Amino acid sequence: MPVIGQEAGKDFAYILGVYLGDGAVTVWKSPGKTDRLIFRLNTIDKDFAQATKDALSRLSEYKVSLSCHAVSKSSKPNFALALGDRVLCERLVTDTEKKRIIPDYVSRWPRELKLAFIVGLMDSAGFVAANSNHTGRRFYMGFKSCDLWIMDFVSLLQSVGIKIGKIGVEKPLRPGYKIPRRFAIKMQSWVDSGARFNIARKQRRVDEWAATEPDPRGSRFRVKSTPETICTAPNWDEDIVRSQIERLRGRQK
Repeated sequence: MPVIGQEAGKDFAYILGVYLGDGAVTVWKSPGKTDRLIFRLNTIDKDFAQATKDALSRLSEYKVSLSCHAVSKSSKPNFALALGDRVLCERLVTDTEKKRIIPDYVSRWPRELKLAFIVGLMDSAGFVAANSNHTGRRFYMGFKSCDLWIMDFVSLLQSVGIKIGKIGVEKPLRPGYKIPRRFAIKMQSWVDSGARFNIARKQRRVDEWAATEPDPRGSRFRVKSTPETICTAPNWDEDIVRSQIERLRGRQK
């Protein structure tokens, strides 16, 4: 049986991050039977669902189900994942106090486990969005949460060399709701840390950002990616880069 909890490996670290983000543990009730705890994840990203399934399959002896179904008023289907492993579910719920904290032991993990946890949480709840200002690069990365453990997450990012910008406080959706906080992540520090998304659409944006050099004239001037700069991006994925090069060459014709 794989080890879970404080002494666990990268698979548990990743799942712990996913759980604190979009993951959930629900209770399945059946008359006359013991209640079952189910780990669940719903996502539009098939590669995220598959990465989570792979990690869970290595952690648990129980079968992980993964299904796909259409969603009304959406052009993208939903991938629904479920695993009925009581021991794993209880550990996730207990260690995080029902998603209220990041367990203390995470800060004592070695670097590779911290990165696995960070990637799980960023796959789940992080974003890589298009820039609306003229910074010279098309995308920026960040994280947003209403949970109080966001400051512990900041400390964890900094412990592996990932730098952040100013932490902003936003207005709650409604009076009495939790206060959202968000911050930008310095993308060069993310690239330098060796962290990589399992979600291809996010990682493609990181790769394109890394392939785009800042304009020496300043942030008012934009510099576009070229086939040559894309190939110099750190840790670039050959298939992703090939598709980007073909798209850019098509624009240049």
